[in-house]
Amino acid sequence: MKKEVPDFIADEEKRLKRIKARARRSFLKKLAMTLATIISSGFYLRFEANWLEVTRKKILLPKLKSKTPLKLLHLSDLHFSKSVSLDDIDFSLREGFSLSPDLCVITGDFITNKMPDHELNELSKLLRKYTSQIPTFATLGNHDGGEWASDKGGFSSTLKVEDMLQKGGIKLLHNKNESIYIKGQPLSISGVGDLWSKTCLPHECLTKSKRPAQKNPKVLLCHNPDAKELLEPYDWDLLLCGHTHGGQLKIPFLNLTPFAPVRDHSIVEGLHAWKGRQIHVTRGVGNLWGVRLNCRPEVSLLELSSA
Repeated sequence: MKKEVPDFIADEEKRLKRIKARARRSFLKKLAMTLATIISSGFYLRFEANWLEVTRKKILLPKLKSKTPLKLLHLSDLHFSKSVSLDDIDFSLREGFSLSPDLCVITGDFITNKMPDHELNELSKLLRKYTSQIPTFATLGNHDGGEWASDKGGFSSTLKVEDMLQKGGIKLLHNKNESIYIKGQPLSISGVGDLWSKTCLPHECLTKSKRPAQKNPKVLLCHNPDAKELLEPYDWDLLLCGHTHGGQLKIPFLNLTPFAPVRDHSIVEGLHAWKGRQIHVTRGVGNLWGVRLNCRPEVSLLELSSA
């Protein structure tokens, strides 16, 4: 004869089943939310990597003689690669050059790693489409070849990138100085090699500050802002840098930049006064790994004026 299960035991078994069912539903819901967050975060990180921001900044250079501001387009870190396409770079250049700048500077890292000659040729053709409009100057970054790049999947020398820049209509300032006139305004523009690649040699193109300062404003291009201490003894008014990507992955609300590849995290992006001079660091056009967080890619229009 089958024994009857007491009511209180049957009720308890039903209650436990309901608890297990709720727990399972709760677990599946949390799992789904977690997966959705991970997936949506991944989509957002990739979305932000292509969400270009055009910034405008006014910079006072008392040595300027022209009453009309000079418009300088500051670009950096194109990082042509699998993560950053020619179309991405084309869009950024188009947005920047649509602002009708008077001259353009690009502060290094045109590529990320080695690439075949035909891709470098495509990049040079794209650059020439824009650089034919206005004078364009550049300096090299750590990814553009040399001692640092050769150990990280890059070219062992900078010759490939130098050739690409020449074909692209860009004047490379590798520890060199140029005196130019823009809208009748004399301007000294210099560029130094990359700090990490051990080619930053300011003595080859700059004079020491203790000598009489040049009357014309001096703009200095350098990929890595950490080189500022090395450059401090020399005569320059405005230092233009890239390299940091603005931190690329910046912690929201706290604005911390733990991934910025610099020692000095106080100068990771934007315009900064530094020891009587000014430093501008742009977040750059491209990226590494195809993601950004709280740190959009940037093209910067700098309006240089005397007052």
